[in-house]
Amino acid sequence: MKSTRLSTSFSRIRPHSFVALALVLTASAACGEDDPIAPAGPIDVAINFEARVNGASFACGTRYSNVGTTSSTIELTDFRFYAHDFRLVAANGQETPLELAQDGPWQLDNLALLDFENATGACGNGTPATNTSVRGTAPAGDYVGLRFRIGVPFELNHQDASTASAPLDITRLFWNWNGGYKFARMDLRRPDALEGEAQGWNVHLGSTGCTPTGDRTAPATSCANEYRPEIEFAAFDHATNAIVADYGRLLAGTDLRVNTPGTASGCQSFPGDADCPPVMNRFGLDYEGSVSSGQTFLSVN
Repeated sequence: MKSTRLSTSFSRIRPHSFVALALVLTASAACGEDDPIAPAGPIDVAINFEARVNGASFACGTRYSNVGTTSSTIELTDFRFYAHDFRLVAANGQETPLELAQDGPWQLDNLALLDFENATGACGNGTPATNTSVRGTAPAGDYVGLRFRIGVPFELNHQDASTASAPLDITRLFWNWNGGYKFARMDLRRPDALEGEAQGWNVHLGSTGCTPTGDRTAPATSCANEYRPEIEFAAFDHATNAIVADYGRLLAGTDLRVNTPGTASGCQSFPGDADCPPVMNRFGLDYEGSVSSGQTFLSVN
């Protein structure tokens, strides 16, 4: 009898009521508390950089005073460096790699080239185009910090620059197959230099002590001095902050009037150069017994 009454009741429901009932049931199922929430899509991330000299904005052709321990006046002729392995950091310390956009001229795999010179004035050996940001995507999340490394990763560092893809095709940022690339190239000249003083001073950061040795041998299998400093900012918001690269702060402990006899101009990362400890330490790198207390070249604006 119950079955007969149920059949009779449903037989009296109009067809359009079945459609309404189906929609209600579907909506109820979609709002079930136990259903998983679809993950948010990736977000676009731009990490902006600013080049400065003792706090003043960098521009080719501009002279800057009070640089180094003896307050030299300088004019930069180059200001470029490579960076890689960018990671966004959550409050609990968990790292999320930034997936870099493969844009052709500036970013390749997990590597980017920051280029602040524009080939004008004293920067005539550079390139007209500039790049002041690193761009990529990451899963949506609550990120509070940033980590990355200055330099070219080992697997990309030891190759032939004449056949490499951009941004590793710039020969002025390359030493040789064995040593690899100049991770940073920041050169200057001193218009106020007196006779007998250093007329210029160069900072070239790169790996040294690489084996096998020789300029045109097979690519290196290891390097005694990697010189890829890890940079960490515990508080960094990619939406509002920028990273400041201050060349004046890098040279704060350096007497630009002198260059150790028998060594390359300035500090070019090679062993046995008495000009290197204050520069390498400010990159955050130990150098031949001189221990760094932390990098001061980069800061958050």
